[in-house]
Amino acid sequence: MEVPEVIQKALYQKEKDLRSAANLIKKSSKIIFVGCGTAGHAGLVGKYWFSSLLKKDCDFITASEFSYFEGTLRKNTLLIAISQSGETADVLEAVKRAKSRGVKVLSLVNVMGSTLTRISDKVLMVHAGPEKCVLATKSYIAQLTVLLLLVSLLMGQKQKIVRQLKQLSHFLAVFLKEKSSSLKKLAHLLQKSEHLYIIGRGLNYPTALETALKIKEGTYIHAEAFAGGELKHGVIALIEKNTPCLIHFAKDEEETNTLINAMELKSRGGYLIGFGPREMNELNRFIEIKTVNPLFSPLANIVPVQLLAYYLAVKRGINPDRPRNLAKSVTVK
Repeated sequence: MEVPEVIQKALYQKEKDLRSAANLIKKSSKIIFVGCGTAGHAGLVGKYWFSSLLKKDCDFITASEFSYFEGTLRKNTLLIAISQSGETADVLEAVKRAKSRGVKVLSLVNVMGSTLTRISDKVLMVHAGPEKCVLATKSYIAQLTVLLLLVSLLMGQKQKIVRQLKQLSHFLAVFLKEKSSSLKKLAHLLQKSEHLYIIGRGLNYPTALETALKIKEGTYIHAEAFAGGELKHGVIALIEKNTPCLIHFAKDEEETNTLINAMELKSRGGYLIGFGPREMNELNRFIEIKTVNPLFSPLANIVPVQLLAYYLAVKRGINPDRPRNLAKSVTVK
């Protein structure tokens, strides 16, 4: 429920800090995003934005796998490390390995004074405020907002993007106030499901991955995400009559292809639940998410799913703040 406020807070970065971080990006010949879990998904969104909008050579590496790629690092590489706590063991290890090879490190962190803030060359705080639940929610939105700020500055469109993000903040506030009842009904429909499958393309592929993670963490339902184009390469075999399938889409170049993928799922019996800016006839259920700009769909489309995971957890008798086997800050490898 604090998401609209968090977007506003994340936008207020000191211009000096933002320009310093942007200069690091501008000077780099390659950018590598590292993170784990939800922060990793933010890094994957960053890879899409930086590659498509800034035309930068980008990669995303899960922090725990970073050592296998260490040998490819060059001094003109920039590592962008993302962590809510700033104490994530695998991220800290990746940063130390990168710095030992002379690589500059820019970090996005939510906790001031954390280890990651102390060992990075440049830090941008995301200002999400305390994340009390084990599941990361508002910090994810804040991380994406700061990444968009950097992109907008480097594109020379900062004023326009900031204005549009403030509009998005308003749209999400209205959505959370008026549409939460529809998500409660959807949670009631899905509470006994054993499997959920989620698809997205382009910017909404990381959104699908984050959706699956929120549902797994909070509800213990098996949820699996796929790039929409991968369905025909084996995944479609999992779909049978009334299998719940969540579809993330935006009004962008991938909208038509996502619709085609949705039709493939429906023809095999899938029960389609769509999250996007306009209704498609093929959907069994639809949650409308207003966006000012298709580039913002990773921020907009994940918010209803975060709330859906919460309602599902409650209906299944699970404490949504303290799911089993999980810790808020992963400080061991």
